[in-house]
Amino acid sequence: MLRLSWATPLNVSPSGGSAIVEDWESIKLRLDYMKNSLGTVTLTVIGGARLGPMSLQVIADSGVYVVTLLESDENDTNVRAYTHPTAGGERVCVLGDYWDARDLISDFDLVLMMFKEFFQTGDVSRQLLN
Repeated sequence: MLRLSWATPLNVSPSGGSAIVEDWESIKLRLDYMKNSLGTVTLTVIGGARLGPMSLQVIADSGVYVVTLLESDENDTNVRAYTHPTAGGERVCVLGDYWDARDLISDFDLVLMMFKEFFQTGDVSRQLLN
């Protein structure tokens, strides 16, 4: 079972919420809503195993995205993230935080692909998020 949570800046309506989701279209609709906007969308596994992937999040800021996957193992909680190996190392502001340009995605279809994979399998390939 998955919980879909979202947040947008306070001057955008609606500003946030969460819901249990069972279908891909509900997730895609929420992602499409923030495609060229600002905000976050998170899918969280609820009622599942305590080890393995726990949640997938995208932070969006005007067509630039940061995608991270939180997972748990026997000893720790780890964050897996996208890495764009040919991007420069400059720092880019995304929703008020500065990120290395190598952590950013500008291809929204790639973001959709990661979320769909997480929805269908409960994980995202390590080729995409390492």
